[in-house]
Amino acid sequence: MKTQETLTALLVFAVMRGATFADTVSFVPQKDNTLYQDAAGQISNGQGPYLYAGKTGAAALRRGLVAFDLASIPTNATVTDATLSMALSQPSLNSTPVDISLTKASRAWGEGASNAGDPGGAGIQAEAGDATWLHTFYDTSFWITPGGDFSATLSATTPVMQSGIYTWSGSGLLADVQAWVSNSATNFGWVILGNEIDSGRAQRFNTRENTNDPPRLTVTYQLPFPSPTPAAQTVNLSTRMRVQTGDNVGIGGFIITGTAPKHLLLRAIGPSLTQLGVPNALADPVLELHGPGAFATITNDNWRDDPAQESAILATGLAPSNNLESAIDVTLNPGAYTAIVSGKNNTVGVALIEAYDLSQAVLAKLANISTRAFVGSANDIVIAGFVLGNHSGADRIVVRGIGPSLTALGVANALANPTLELRDSNGALLIANNDWQENPAQAAELTAAGLAPTNQLESAIAATLPPGVYTALLAGRNNGMGVAVVEVYDRGAP
Repeated sequence: MKTQETLTALLVFAVMRGATFADTVSFVPQKDNTLYQDAAGQISNGQGPYLYAGKTGAAALRRGLVAFDLASIPTNATVTDATLSMALSQPSLNSTPVDISLTKASRAWGEGASNAGDPGGAGIQAEAGDATWLHTFYDTSFWITPGGDFSATLSATTPVMQSGIYTWSGSGLLADVQAWVSNSATNFGWVILGNEIDSGRAQRFNTRENTNDPPRLTVTYQLPFPSPTPAAQTVNLSTRMRVQTGDNVGIGGFIITGTAPKHLLLRAIGPSLTQLGVPNALADPVLELHGPGAFATITNDNWRDDPAQESAILATGLAPSNNLESAIDVTLNPGAYTAIVSGKNNTVGVALIEAYDLSQAVLAKLANISTRAFVGSANDIVIAGFVLGNHSGADRIVVRGIGPSLTALGVANALANPTLELRDSNGALLIANNDWQENPAQAAELTAAGLAPTNQLESAIAATLPPGVYTALLAGRNNGMGVAVVEVYDRGAP
């Protein structure tokens, strides 16, 4: 048999790089209040326009409370910046700066209907659900420690002096916000602490009820774009064809792309096709595998000829059902290979050439099969089957039917006008094509992929397909016959 040239194909891959989505959002408080030092625990100011922090001129302590609902930020967000702003509205100028600190509250607390009005420094009788010096929610639940339960670690501190807007930020505050975004069950807000040593140093800030500059928490966060669902890949490629002699034997070219060796089982099926209703099945196929460079050609007549190969083939669960059929269990490096199917002693008939991917998880895939064969009519057309699997995402496929351009490559009796049909596992027609340019959208996609046929009479189909079993039928227009190539390209994720 004369040496056949390996069929190669251009492969196009889409690469998606990791990215993130960033956003900045601003929140007014969900609630705020003041804890007024009061032995009876009956004073609050839930709806008042001001909150207080520090020690009053009467030596009574005030502690502010503020909390923000961050549920609109996805829990998988990474908080990159957080700043709290509050408006100081002191009636008179502080003589020296006063440190105002934030620390995380460690218990839930409430804001009821109480309203001490303006200025509200003394508070008013607490209403149901108000936080007081003794109560988290008046008058049914209590702080463990009078004056509120909070972390001993300060989250942020800012000195204030004259009226105006002040901001609190830093790593501690950022960590608080990140924790609350990740787990809203821990979000009890902040306790606002002032100077609790010196009398007359309590500070007054606007609350959320104040129409002028209420507290505001500004958060910047990033979200990773969801990883795309991995595309399905070709895990089985097969072509049914009429195997003749000389230059018209069956020639299946395939390409392995990636970086890892690929474990494959190649089969040449003939006599068992008779049981499937295929007439004129090839009685005794012979399979040859040719590879690049110094690759040593592998030949098999009957799959049980070599005991080691027989054992390996049986282990795959894909052993041919007829002892006269051929199979090769092999691990191949990425590259272009050719499998040639002929009939023993120059016999002819219909055969099936198949490639099974037995190592779907490795970083390599069966990216293309190109089968050259004689296209007859009726049962003797060429049928290429492929299975998309391993992942659940859609995969881009191009199928081509090449005929007249083979003449320039020295192939005699080339099919003059090939046609293609793509069908699903139920045999339903998905797409049909005669000449590849007849559909402008398809032609544009094929051209952009670098896979446009060189002759306008040749056929090609571009499709995005879910995982499943598919067949491509290559025939001659008006029952034309001749040598043609059917190709299936796995182009990866959309």
